[in-house]
Amino acid sequence: MTKNFYTLAVVFLCLSCSKEYSETQLDHTKYKLASTLQLEAIAAEPLLEAPVAISFDDNGQLWALELIGYMRNIEGTQEEEPAGRIVILEDKDEDGIMDHTRVFLDSLKLARAFSHVYDGLLYAEPPFLFFTEIRSDNTPGKTTVVDSSYAVGGNVEHQPNGLLYNLDNWIYNAKSNKRYRLKDGKWLTETTSFRGQWGITHDDMGRLLYNDNSNQLKGDWILPNMLDNNPKINTLKALRATIVANQKVYPVQATSINRGYLPNMLDEEQKVKNFTSACGPLYFEGTNLPNTFQGNAFVSGPEANLIKRNILENQALKLNGKQAYANKEFLISTDENFRPVNNFNGPDGSLFVVDMHRGVIQHKTYMSGYLRQEYLKKGLDTVVGMGRILRIGKSLKPLRKLKISKWTNSQLIDSLASKNIWIRTRAQQHFVAKGTPKTIELLQEKIKKSKSRQQLIHLLYALSGLDAFTSNLFEIATLYQYPKAAAVAIKLAVDHNITLTPEQLDAFISMQHTMVDYYLGYYWSKQAKHHLDEKWLTLIGKYQEADWFIEPAVVNSLGHEQLYLQERYAAVLPNTQNQIDSLSKIPLPQTESVIFQDDNLTRGRTLFNQHCATCHGPDGRGITNLAPPLLNSEYVTGPKERFLAVMLYGLNGPVTVNGKRYNNGIAMPGIGGNLEITDENIRDIGNYIRNAFTHKAQQDVDLETIKELRQLDRKTDQSFTEEELFELFKAH
Repeated sequence: MTKNFYTLAVVFLCLSCSKEYSETQLDHTKYKLASTLQLEAIAAEPLLEAPVAISFDDNGQLWALELIGYMRNIEGTQEEEPAGRIVILEDKDEDGIMDHTRVFLDSLKLARAFSHVYDGLLYAEPPFLFFTEIRSDNTPGKTTVVDSSYAVGGNVEHQPNGLLYNLDNWIYNAKSNKRYRLKDGKWLTETTSFRGQWGITHDDMGRLLYNDNSNQLKGDWILPNMLDNNPKINTLKALRATIVANQKVYPVQATSINRGYLPNMLDEEQKVKNFTSACGPLYFEGTNLPNTFQGNAFVSGPEANLIKRNILENQALKLNGKQAYANKEFLISTDENFRPVNNFNGPDGSLFVVDMHRGVIQHKTYMSGYLRQEYLKKGLDTVVGMGRILRIGKSLKPLRKLKISKWTNSQLIDSLASKNIWIRTRAQQHFVAKGTPKTIELLQEKIKKSKSRQQLIHLLYALSGLDAFTSNLFEIATLYQYPKAAAVAIKLAVDHNITLTPEQLDAFISMQHTMVDYYLGYYWSKQAKHHLDEKWLTLIGKYQEADWFIEPAVVNSLGHEQLYLQERYAAVLPNTQNQIDSLSKIPLPQTESVIFQDDNLTRGRTLFNQHCATCHGPDGRGITNLAPPLLNSEYVTGPKERFLAVMLYGLNGPVTVNGKRYNNGIAMPGIGGNLEITDENIRDIGNYIRNAFTHKAQQDVDLETIKELRQLDRKTDQSFTEEELFELFKAH
């Protein structure tokens, strides 16, 4: 830890204990809401810097994770310093605005996700996932390493994040294929589908939604881990589906984005047309927004300084969405430093927006020379030391102290029917984490009487989490009134190896709902080991043309394909048989593919900093009397053969870059003769340089060209002169 960081920590700690303070007032003239709701900065600088996530504890207390080390300057230097923090925000004068902070954990290195679970705090500090107990005085207790390889490879823009406690009692991440759970005192880790990039959320039945930079809302039509057990299949209609196809955004000002120089990225007013940095998706349910907002999905667009609102609807099994407004946004700001990166439900039923409020949000690894100049021109590189958490609602009262840990079982059970999804989910967590035979008995009694769809779903999941999900639950009449609850129940029956009776199956079929039919198809496909049920054959015959409906059968045929391929099923299962027959001819992969790897630009940046930055500078601007700039250099933007020849063999003598003559008397050595630097390394360095230090897209560097250049009739230590290079490798 550096001396400067100690000073920073002391400053913030003094702020948290000061008796005199001032609350940052939001300049509302810079923000526009599309609805008659209230907006406030519930917390802001100087109490916060670069927040990227928030979480509420059982008392309703607001906590924040600060990614302070991220891009504090245009070069992104000192990124490896442990400057991040998790802080507790306090409203001591109880006016609804936070005025003090307490540091819970500091000295964190690029930590970007945390969550309150199991009376403690789960947080990711790559490559580790930690769990820290929280003492009664809100200080850290015992810390456990949950996963020492939580994040393997990739830079900070491509690390797992989210730590979302889902209704199925597992904790999920975006940019990851792992899920976690604490059970009987032990942390469990399982493989799940790889999902999303930056942010993850769940809907009211436990389906997961996420996104990537250019696709604002993706998700699964089905509950997690239903179709994950066939390594021969990579693409399925029901997984990673596009939920909202319209990617249009409506910024109010010219937009600085990484590839703004490419055609069709910006309009005639230099405003970005479509999402390029979508993040922080949220499925919203809360009483402090109008009824028309319930079940909506909100998505952040930090590059365009906006929050998008989408309306979701179920169409049979499918989950589809559309933008709520034409030609405008739910929330937009004229402040280009408004960088919403995450959105959350809160215990008061409000929508909470995490505003990193930093000028530079593009990581250095991927920052193009074009965007670098945009940042510098606008002075955005000087905007640091800020951060805000916004709250949006019908009325904005001070956050209420909840003390959920002291609620009675009766209060917790009633809370499972709350219209605030945060309250429902947290009450379920308590039952699963602290359940006893007595609480199981109470849950079993309540589920017989419940008439609330939401409460019924949470009761099913709570009993499942307590290993008390039994066949008796299928005798409950209300289960057959709500398709979503019925679907959850059928999925849990499979998880707990429960065989449904013919009467129960008939009751589900009689609901005549596509979602329920699909889950019945899933149930039967998991049961099919020796024969195919005639009722299922009749059911699937109705949906034979729907390729998504037969996916469970195709996935779960692994190991007993011949059962499905019997001639007597041909008339009923033609499409299913065709797919299974094709898959049966594909050999199983020898080993599981590694999903998390360093991407080539990240590797290239690391290698560039090791081998090139000491002369050319980390920003590619060169160093006086040592090396000319790479930024927009003819050597970088010209033919890739010329560029690679310099890397392999070196360059000597005077050179001209951007019209300026450089004659430093120092020859650049080639790295082609370095046995520790592979052709793959050279490719990655080359692609990083041609991405980071140019204003236009460049042709990719490839291994074939490198190998061809190694065949030149010259030694690897025989450097070129500028005249030789330009004669040998002319521009196309």
